[in-house]
Amino acid sequence: MTIAAAGIERALALEVRDLTVTYEEASEPALAGVSFSLSKGECLLLIGPSGCGKSTLAMAIAGILPRSIEARVEGEVRLAPELAEPGKIGYVFQDPDLQFCMHRVDDEIAFGLENLRVSRDEMAPRMQGALAAVGLDVALATRHSVFSGGMKQKLAVASALAMDADLVILDEPTANLDPDSRRHVYDVTRRLKEAGKTVMVIEHRYEPFLDVADVVVELAPGGRVRAMYRPEEAPRRAPRQRRRRATVHADKAPVVEARDLALRYGPRDVWRDVNLSVRPGEWLAVLGPNGAGKSSLLEVLAGLRRPTAGEVRYRGELVHRMPAKARYGRIAYAFQNPEYQFLYERVADEIAGRVLGDEVPDDVERELQAFGLAGCAHLSPFGISQGQKRRLAMAVMMRQGADVWLVDEPTYGQDEASERMILERLDALCEAGKAVIAVTHDLDLVAAHADRVMVLADGGVLYDGPPEALLRNQELLRRAHLDETAPVERSRVQADGGVPEREADDPPAKSPSSGCRARSPLRRWHPDVKAVALLCVAAVALCARTFAAEGWIWALVGALAFGLGWLSPWKLVKRLSPLVLIYTVYLWAFAANAAAPPGTRVVHWLWFGLSAYGFTQGLLVVLRTFATVVLAYVLVATTDGTDFMVGLSQSFRLPPKLSYGAMAGTGFLGRFKHDLDVFRMARRVRGREGWWLLRPVRYALPLLAQSIRVSERLAIAMEARGFFGPPAERWDARTYWRHIRLRAADVVAAGAVVAAAVACLWAH
Repeated sequence: MTIAAAGIERALALEVRDLTVTYEEASEPALAGVSFSLSKGECLLLIGPSGCGKSTLAMAIAGILPRSIEARVEGEVRLAPELAEPGKIGYVFQDPDLQFCMHRVDDEIAFGLENLRVSRDEMAPRMQGALAAVGLDVALATRHSVFSGGMKQKLAVASALAMDADLVILDEPTANLDPDSRRHVYDVTRRLKEAGKTVMVIEHRYEPFLDVADVVVELAPGGRVRAMYRPEEAPRRAPRQRRRRATVHADKAPVVEARDLALRYGPRDVWRDVNLSVRPGEWLAVLGPNGAGKSSLLEVLAGLRRPTAGEVRYRGELVHRMPAKARYGRIAYAFQNPEYQFLYERVADEIAGRVLGDEVPDDVERELQAFGLAGCAHLSPFGISQGQKRRLAMAVMMRQGADVWLVDEPTYGQDEASERMILERLDALCEAGKAVIAVTHDLDLVAAHADRVMVLADGGVLYDGPPEALLRNQELLRRAHLDETAPVERSRVQADGGVPEREADDPPAKSPSSGCRARSPLRRWHPDVKAVALLCVAAVALCARTFAAEGWIWALVGALAFGLGWLSPWKLVKRLSPLVLIYTVYLWAFAANAAAPPGTRVVHWLWFGLSAYGFTQGLLVVLRTFATVVLAYVLVATTDGTDFMVGLSQSFRLPPKLSYGAMAGTGFLGRFKHDLDVFRMARRVRGREGWWLLRPVRYALPLLAQSIRVSERLAIAMEARGFFGPPAERWDARTYWRHIRLRAADVVAAGAVVAAAVACLWAH
């Protein structure tokens, strides 16, 4: 493929000529002979069934293919000259988790601005304007790891808007969003076009975008262009009709009951006073705005998360007291993110629940065909499209013989035919006397399939009753952010149709270094100077050979941790307690096997030779090495990882691709607890948790594979935000939102700490 920046008529933004893309190890191309053009200022709507190559086409246009993702690419993508510059193509990924480069809201939005060399003073207004444009009301310093899927989607769109790119690619931007948030995305798309931007939108539920689109391109299975339409000629999805007859067994005892449930994350109440009762044959839909705790409610009902208060019962038995095998034989669960529940490296293995050979059994092939996954048997479940991942997760779940089916966003990322297939299967479960509880933002689904609907908002249950009454209550729909027809508030929008600016009465955004909370002296040190100092102290600690020297070294370590770092002794002990067992075993091994000098008293027991000499020498080794562990904990606990990486480039002039690349490589560390919790949940649900003593071994390979995937995706996300060329190669070819000052006082303090450590060793 060639990407040319010249030789295009000035009116064209891009031109695609006979584009064919074939991924590694794929037998068929994902795209085949695709051709079209898009003029500047136009909006192209790309539609087609799940898995037909829409995201592949978008990534090829953005240059991610083949620059970041290996594939054989033939044909041409020709860009207007201005689009060939870094950051001029804004890309919102299909899965927002795949494009987050940083950990906080401000850093996330600022990353693209830094690559564009936007001045630091201009960044805060752009951040606030972009957040307001998508209706995400959060503090800039918030960590997005706590966001719901819909809130992450908003942040992904805001990050692209802030860059003020000339071409904006939105890959299913409304997936996982509540109706109110979808209105913001529709409005933002309209205003981007009004501002003269070129826009490309990929959507399954695309009808609202037809009002702003200039051309509609439909792809067919196999990655070929099926047709090109004017917006008024594009096919419409057929309206859903109520096809289900009532299947609720009102005369039977509830299969699931929840009483007085409450859930709190830290100081925040997610919801409280939640009561529900679901009977056999009943379909309960759970609605509510993004961040209301709908997914958390499903996790509580499944017994995957313990509520802060209240209880959940399955047929009268407390769920959390049921053995895991019995619980998940009766309660099936599908995560909002389908990747969370994948256990195997091939699609066919996931369906079968075991590792298959080259031959795929007939029953597995039938399931693949039924769920639109034909031809995917030998592919990785992590490499197929988001819609295919959802269908695979549903196929795996539906092979269980459960009584209760908990499904989080069952129709996410689905075309009309796939959506109908999934919903018909859920209907069939209800007709068979099973209970379905589904979290959704789709009001049409609720009207056509649900027997009952619960609205979760404002920290509790706003409504619990028949769908018809809810859909007639316009005031309640607006209060719960479920009204897609209400006008978007545009008082904060610029007159030229761009993203909104901060109003004069709004307080200015604070930079990462500001804040009123007192910080310990160790937290105020330059992070990289501190790391060098603590590394030197650790090296000195390893050289200590007497208990006196060890005592002084440990006194210095204590002063750093508690005197300068203000760390909690209790938290330190709690976090490092697992290592105590390891060091205890090590001490025993050293004491029982050390070669004692002649004349030393040795007690022989079994095949061990115990001596005081071995014990003291082992204790010295333990004290030396454990001191380095504590120093490492002090560094991690008192250092912001982003500050550390930024400081390497900003203060020590390390090429950003090395410092930020290190962040990508170690990105899994910040997600370790989250990923471990998810793997535990997934294996529990799939009945693969196993004996507790072997769980570390079972989790090791999946966690390693996950860390590799996270690092690869992070690297791709960085390049998609303009992190290539000079902004990645030269420290002075980018700007910085975080200002990491290298002060003389930091160097002097670090030198003093190292000198104190050397003095401890020298004196003894």
